[in-house]
Amino acid sequence: MLSKKEKCVMTYLYDVCNGKGTELISPSQIMEAVMNKYEMNEIEIDQIINALALDEYIDVVNSDNKGKLVYCITLKAKGEAYLRETSNHKKTAAWLITRTIALAILSFVVGIILKAIFT
Repeated sequence: MLSKKEKCVMTYLYDVCNGKGTELISPSQIMEAVMNKYEMNEIEIDQIINALALDEYIDVVNSDNKGKLVYCITLKAKGEAYLRETSNHKKTAAWLITRTIALAILSFVVGIILKAIFT
């Protein structure tokens, strides 16, 4: 599972790279994109990018553009399926919550019926 910051960065990377193949992105672009949700510095972004690469969401090559770090990012198969994976996770969570509530109501009703029978 990805952390909240990793999900935020991965969502940004998915939006930028989807259907384009390879994209050049600087750490400052990522910081600006996630600034409204999280405060991150370049070290945290570098750690998150490396973690996403290790989890096989993206393929990343560090490059240099006029003395500044730039990531050359390509989405892998797992990265291209990121939105589908998150929507499936939300559906599964909603199903589990609904099932739990239904079973709690059912057990309450059965308890009342059994109490009425044996009292």
